[in-house]
Amino acid sequence: MKSNYINLNTHSGINGASGNNNGKMSLGKSIKMYLTIFIATTCIYMVLYQYHISREPFAAGESVKHQEKSSSYFASYLWSPISLLMANSSSNINTKSTTTSTTIAPTTTTTSAGTVGSVGQKLGGASSASIRMVSLAATIPTFISSSSELRSGSVGGHRKTATTKTSTTKTTTATTTTSATAGGLAITKLTTTTAKTSAKTSAAATPTASHSDNANKTRPTFVAASEPPPLYIITPTYRRPEQLAELTRLGYTLKHVVNLLWLVIEDANKTNPLVAHTLDRIGVPYEYMVAPMPEKYKQTKRAKPRGVSNRNKGLEYLRLHATEGVLYFADDDNTYDISIFEQMRYVSKVAMWPVGLVTKTGVSSPIIQEGKLVGFYDGWIGGRKYPVDMAGFAVSVKFLKERPKAQMPFKPGYEEDGFLRSLAPLANTEIELLADECRDVLTWHTQTKKNAPAQALNRTRYKNTNLEYIDKLLVRP
Repeated sequence: MKSNYINLNTHSGINGASGNNNGKMSLGKSIKMYLTIFIATTCIYMVLYQYHISREPFAAGESVKHQEKSSSYFASYLWSPISLLMANSSSNINTKSTTTSTTIAPTTTTTSAGTVGSVGQKLGGASSASIRMVSLAATIPTFISSSSELRSGSVGGHRKTATTKTSTTKTTTATTTTSATAGGLAITKLTTTTAKTSAKTSAAATPTASHSDNANKTRPTFVAASEPPPLYIITPTYRRPEQLAELTRLGYTLKHVVNLLWLVIEDANKTNPLVAHTLDRIGVPYEYMVAPMPEKYKQTKRAKPRGVSNRNKGLEYLRLHATEGVLYFADDDNTYDISIFEQMRYVSKVAMWPVGLVTKTGVSSPIIQEGKLVGFYDGWIGGRKYPVDMAGFAVSVKFLKERPKAQMPFKPGYEEDGFLRSLAPLANTEIELLADECRDVLTWHTQTKKNAPAQALNRTRYKNTNLEYIDKLLVRP
C-alpha cells in the first residue's frame, strides 16, 4: 500500500506540473494572438489613412512639398511597406499633374509677315499667367534644299526655305518661317517654344526654393522673333586641285550662320558641275555665277588682279537684288570664327577688325587709341590710305547703293584700298570697330598648300573599280 501511495504522489506531481505548463502556453498564445490582431489592425488603419491622404488634392503652392515627418508618418512606413509605395506614387502623380506642360509638334509653314504678327498676338494673349523665360537658342535653323530648289525661285534663281531641327526630349519648338526673297532675305519668323519640365519628388529629399517657386509657373511661351539682317558673302574662286576642298570647308562654316546668301563667283567662262554639286551638298543658300578675268590682264607678265572681276560681279548683283543687309568678301582659303558674322550683321556703314597671319607682322589691324581709330598696322603700307586685308572689313548694302560708282580696281595689291576709297565720303569716325574694338583676332589669312595636279588614272588597270568614279571628282587645271 505504501508503495502504491508513493507512486500515486509521484504521478500526481507530474500531472500538476504539466497542467501548469499548459496554462502558461495558453496565456502566451493568447498574448501573441492579441498582438497579431493589434498589429494587423494598425497596419490596415495606416494603409487606409495613407490612401485617404493620397486622394486629397494638395494646395497649389504645396504641390511639390514633402509631407511632415511626424511619428505616425514614420510609424506607417515602419509597419507598412505598401503605404510607403502608395505615398511615393501619389506624390509623383500629384507633382506631374500640376506641372504638366503642353507639347506642340514642330512644324514649318509659309506665311506672310502680317499674318505672323496677328498670330503672335493671339498666342501671346493665351498665356497671360506667369511665363517662364525660355532661350531661343534652342532652335538652330538649318537650311536644307534639294538640287531642284537650288536652281529655281526668286532669290536670284535660288529660293531657300529654312527648317528647324528640334529636340523633343527637353524643348519642343514650332517654327513658322517664310521663304527668303532677294529683296533682303529678312522675313519675320514666329518661334513657339514650350518648356517641358518634369518634377519628380522623392519621399526622402527636400525641395529647393527654386523648385517650389517655379512648380506652377511652367507655361507655354510664345515669342515672336524676326529674322536678323541678311548677310551676303561674296567668295571668288577659280579652278585648281584645292578648289572643292576649300569651298567645302568654308561652306560648312557658313552653314552655322542664319539668314545668309552665299555668292560664289568663279573666274571662268562657264560654270563647273563639280562646284555646283559641292554647293548643293553643303546646303547653304547660294548663287553660283561666273566672271572671267578680262583678257588684257590675263596676258600680262606682272602680278594679276585675281578675284577683282568676281567681286565686282557680286557688287553688281547686290545693287540689282538686295535692299538691306551687309556684304563681306570671304575668300575660300581663309579661316573664320563664326562670331564675326554675327557682329558684322548690324553694321550701318563700314566696319573693320584685325586679320591674323598677314605679312611679316603676323597681323593686319586698325590701330585703336582711347577708342578711336588713329592708324593702321600692316607689314606693307605701300602708300595706301586703308592698308587692310580683304577679310578685315564689311560694308552695309544701303551704304553701298548710295555710292553707285563704288567698285574694286584692277590694281594688284591695292584692291582693298581702292574699293574703300570709292566709298567716299567715309571718315574714320564712321568706321565701326568690331572684334572687341580690334583687340581680338576672329579671321585668319590662311593659305592652303599648293598641290600638283593629280596624275592620270590608268583606266585599263583600274577598270570597273571605284577609282573611275573618284577620278571624275578631281579638279585639274
